[in-house]
Amino acid sequence: DPMTHVLLVAPDSDLRKSVEFALQAEGYDVTSCASIGARERPRYDCTIVDHHALGNNQRFAADFCRIFRPVILLANLVPHPLSPFAYRTVMKPLLGAALTDAIHDAIGHRAATT
Repeated sequence: DPMTHVLLVAPDSDLRKSVEFALQAEGYDVTSCASIGARERPRYDCTIVDHHALGNNQRFAADFCRIFRPVILLANLVPHPLSPFAYRTVMKPLLGAALTDAIHDAIGHRAATT
């Protein structure tokens, strides 16, 4: 079973560290960063992005979500204005298996559509 590579983008360092720790404990290989920046598209199986990292520019958010799909959006309201661009929106604070379930579903969905 190959390791799943996940990109995590969250400006808040406490959130980023706690999500990274939880995902690594679940066996994911996590690359985390505070901002999107100018990143080339490496092979990630799934991207998790905090809505604060996307800001309010919907075109930018839509482009990011298309390039880095499947994207799981972390937000404090569901649906979030950026939810239409993401595969799934997961509420913060993260409780239980909601995030790992979303990752599993997103990867399965991607495999089924490629």
